[in-house]
Amino acid sequence: MPVEAPLSFGQLFSWRDIERHPHDWVHEANLPAMWDLRGLTLDRVMTALRTLADRHEALRTTYHVRAGTPYQQVHETVALPIELVERDGGDQQEAERTAAELIGRPFPMSGDLNWRGLLVSVKGEPTFLALSISHLIMDAWSVRHLRDQFRALVADPGATAEQGPIPSILALRQREDAWADRRAGAERHWRGVLAGGLMDELPTLPSRAYRNRLEVTLHSRRVNGLSHVAAKRLGVTAPAVVMALVAAGVARHTGAERVTMSLMASNRFSAETRRAVGTLNQLIPVVLPVDHGATLAEHVRRMHWSAARAYRHGSYDLDRIAEVAAGYGRPGHGCWFNHLLRCWFNYLQIDDVVAGPADDSPAELVWTPLAQQYGQAFRVRVQVSRGRTSLLMLADPDVIPAEGMLDILRGVGHGVLLAATEPDVGLKELWSGKDLDPSLFPREH
Repeated sequence: MPVEAPLSFGQLFSWRDIERHPHDWVHEANLPAMWDLRGLTLDRVMTALRTLADRHEALRTTYHVRAGTPYQQVHETVALPIELVERDGGDQQEAERTAAELIGRPFPMSGDLNWRGLLVSVKGEPTFLALSISHLIMDAWSVRHLRDQFRALVADPGATAEQGPIPSILALRQREDAWADRRAGAERHWRGVLAGGLMDELPTLPSRAYRNRLEVTLHSRRVNGLSHVAAKRLGVTAPAVVMALVAAGVARHTGAERVTMSLMASNRFSAETRRAVGTLNQLIPVVLPVDHGATLAEHVRRMHWSAARAYRHGSYDLDRIAEVAAGYGRPGHGCWFNHLLRCWFNYLQIDDVVAGPADDSPAELVWTPLAQQYGQAFRVRVQVSRGRTSLLMLADPDVIPAEGMLDILRGVGHGVLLAATEPDVGLKELWSGKDLDPSLFPREH
């Protein structure tokens, strides 16, 4: 018989996030993975996958709803949702097309497993495994854990791995008296944010509503290198440097004196939670006053320490926070998720490679043909991989038009240079860099 449990705080957060997606955008919650199987036997691959499913309950979990409240069922065993496909041949492009098709298929919110795979063989020999895993059950950190453990298991079927908190057990633990201080601390933090204001300059949408959005990505290796130099010089982190520059840009283009920015907390601050396989990520808001008379160094340090304090409260019961927030005013549309979390910043470090601060590789600017047409009026997702920083910005053009988005990105490029070389200049100097080196921002824009 399956074991029932409430959702952990991270699971509940993901549920409330995904349930607001328009139906034709639900697949946006899927995380992709592509594993090279060349040189392995089908038996070795399937044995490793079965071991992973037996080891991690997230791969054996289904979600259900009772009286409007979601809960989870952990099954003792499940049939692996892996489809075996034989093909005559194929290349990397074929593999990428297969993965894209798989990731584009949404999962039902309840009643079924939230992962699936397509195992492709050529002439009877396994070639690659494409996986799609819903954020309902796992975050990106966990997907990397799965990959590493899979590699260990195909090399040695007896390989073991240290385990972190089990999701269903964590869900119960988070509601026990031992967690009372953490829950109370998170609630105090939220009350402070609510008292400070949720940033009315950014309008919010009802659940599953559509709204025109623009999306652009700046890719730069030099931004990566300089952000690390600036972080070391100022005694902060590279994510804090970029976040502070984005916050200054949002304030500039909305006229806000303070930016209430929701930061993505991994909630993996201990050795135990870093080993967890599940979904732990949650957004935690922080009120960031932007003093245009401050120096750049003062601004970045203030943003860094404000964020550091907020991250301590990144694990919380979102439904309870909605109850608390009702005392400060209800959203007119009923979607608490969009109402409470208006301006996102997510920084994802894929590896530890850092580019040189003088790297002269040209920066690239790429507009997304079809941006995400729902949710927040402003969102930034930074991904750092192989020494390149990719800063994706999404905005409601009625709030921050295309020219404003480019101005903010240009300010990030100029800002990391100033923070690394002249951090004591005034914050207003961020916007003086109209002709940046093309390694920081393309000149044709």
